[in-house]
Amino acid sequence: MCRSNIKDDYFEYNELFKNFESKKIESVINSLRQPFADIAKNLDITTNTQWIVRTYLASKMILASSVMLTSAEYAEFKNLRIVKPYLMYYPLLSCARAVVFTNPYQEWSDDLIAMNHSKTINIIGDIVSRYDKVEGENIKSFINKSRIYREIYSYKFPANGLKEIDLNFDKIVDICALLSEIAQLQSAILESAITKHCKEKYEIDDEELSKLYSYGEEGFRFIDSEDGYRLGYIKRKVSRPYSIINTMTEGMVEDFFGAWCSQEEDSEDVYNPDENWRIIFPVP
Repeated sequence: MCRSNIKDDYFEYNELFKNFESKKIESVINSLRQPFADIAKNLDITTNTQWIVRTYLASKMILASSVMLTSAEYAEFKNLRIVKPYLMYYPLLSCARAVVFTNPYQEWSDDLIAMNHSKTINIIGDIVSRYDKVEGENIKSFINKSRIYREIYSYKFPANGLKEIDLNFDKIVDICALLSEIAQLQSAILESAITKHCKEKYEIDDEELSKLYSYGEEGFRFIDSEDGYRLGYIKRKVSRPYSIINTMTEGMVEDFFGAWCSQEEDSEDVYNPDENWRIIFPVP
């Protein structure tokens, strides 16, 4: 059995139970119940909107990681090795961000969305260490090593080309899957707490929500209509935070991966994002 002791949580936590002892997982869950209960008991229009945004962002980070990982597989097959440092690091960082977004101890602010890489990596090490200290340090070290590898090719670019180092692709996939499950677990505790403690339907702050699909800065800014549509759907249909797996819908997943499909209908031998949606997470 790979399910949690959270009421109505039917998600199968395969990587979580593979890496950590059941008693330790239960201990972490129980330690997170109170901070999430406090959030639920004090939920208002502002915090309701913030946690909708946080779970939506976490969902997108997992989907983005999936696209990058399958892109890495295709690039390896095509000997497009120049993208390897990028596609080995950013899936790890994105899944780490999904965990940070759904963690109750990380307060909401603009800095949370734009948190720098080093801080994100340090926090993910601390969070994983609650399940197992050694594993927390190992994952922190592995992600940091991936970061350094990417920066070498971003800023100095060795003239001798790509150097092979101990960053195994299968291990990256495993870590991404584990981090995705930790993010899902945290969001499931939040969902359970809100279901238990909140009996009224809260409104959503449209201005705060609109910031999520406005990208860029002065000189270059654009609005993402798909983000606007998905967040509008959440507002109309549920108006409250749910776990990551329950935030993802079939339409959201299909449109997210479909955005990376080839524009040529008859193209053959091209990258197809639809081939392995569930490389790290059982998306709908």
